[in-house]
Amino acid sequence: QTWRRMELFSASFYVLCAVCAGIQITKNRGSFSGPPTTPDFKQFQRVYLLVYYCSVMGDWLQGPYVYALYDYYKFSKQQIGVLFIVGFGTSGILGAFIGQYADKYGRKLACLMYCLFYILSCATKHSPNFYVLLLGRFTGGIATSILFSAFESWMVAEHNKHFYPSEWSNQTFSLATVGNGVCAMLAGWMGAMVRDSFSSLVAPFDLAIVFLCFAAAVIWFTWGENKGDATSLGTTRMDTRSKLKVAMDTFQNDPKILVLGMIQSCFEGSMYIFVFMWTPKMEPLFENLPHGQVFGCFMACMMVGSSVVDAVIRWRGSPALYMRDVFAVAALCMALPAIISSDKITCVICFFIFEAICGVYWPSMGILKSKYVPEEVRATVYNIFRVPLNLIVVLVLANLGNISDDTVFMICGLLLGAATLLQHIFYQLVCKGGP
Repeated sequence: QTWRRMELFSASFYVLCAVCAGIQITKNRGSFSGPPTTPDFKQFQRVYLLVYYCSVMGDWLQGPYVYALYDYYKFSKQQIGVLFIVGFGTSGILGAFIGQYADKYGRKLACLMYCLFYILSCATKHSPNFYVLLLGRFTGGIATSILFSAFESWMVAEHNKHFYPSEWSNQTFSLATVGNGVCAMLAGWMGAMVRDSFSSLVAPFDLAIVFLCFAAAVIWFTWGENKGDATSLGTTRMDTRSKLKVAMDTFQNDPKILVLGMIQSCFEGSMYIFVFMWTPKMEPLFENLPHGQVFGCFMACMMVGSSVVDAVIRWRGSPALYMRDVFAVAALCMALPAIISSDKITCVICFFIFEAICGVYWPSMGILKSKYVPEEVRATVYNIFRVPLNLIVVLVLANLGNISDDTVFMICGLLLGAATLLQHIFYQLVCKGGP
């Protein structure tokens, strides 16, 4: 039975990878190849993606081994919970302040600080001391805030500075998401290899340091600096307000941006909860669940989703329109496993579709944020978006002992239903205010 289960997920993984490869080949031919670009844009794109891939590789390498390492150090579940909550809490509380400093002092500098803070976080894993590890979770929380704001902010600013057409950014967002999935799968394989080779749960963290050092070197020698540009808000006067105050005023003056942030919080909050919950949901349905194969299938689904974004844009138009339907399907995919809790096939199909939707979401949301968030406070706004997101995750995870797994999935479904409604409101605001 165990072998059959592994064969099921292994076969699904190979089929999904074949589908993704077929889509990529098709996209590179004929009318699916997208708008023609220039050699200098391709060079800019390659440099950015190289850094981004190494940076997310450093993040993915750590994921599977954090809990296992804490358990190896004989910490209680309560202590481990505190360590995880400190990471999310740091990202949520300090995120907005980190973003404003990135906008004020430079996104390149912020990305270098990401590498530094994550290297420090990895280095602390060599110590079994609880407070040293707590420091590592603190620096890791800061690094996570930078990863999901400063990198994209730098790329969008450089893209606009060189006057590249906005359509070309769609390709960069899509490649970043596909590559992120590939990095996740490679990180799983490489992490297991170094763990077994050195018989150490710390080895994957040391390998992450190697990738982070390489990313820092490429950033240092090849990236230019960019900061928040006040002209993006339609003014050339000297603005003495803090970036955080400017961002808050921007929310008040343009409700589209506030709604966009609420959408991100609802979707990504449910997504991060799903990351924690898919294992306890599937383990009772599949005895001896092959976690590695299932994770590989999820990443392959995400790659398929991100690969079809260009085709969806040609078919449905702006993400402002089609993401409403995407969120509605995502809500159904989270609610059904809670309603039909014992049906393993329904559960697997819903989870696969949800991961494909995650693949559609990342480049689509990147397109919307790059279009509507002002350049002056881009990193600040991106991090403010993550504050309620982290609070949602912490609140749900802190109460896991008091609510059932099915209730958690219903909460995810409700969050995604809220994202659907908010996306409809966002589309109405776009139609009312023009593109």
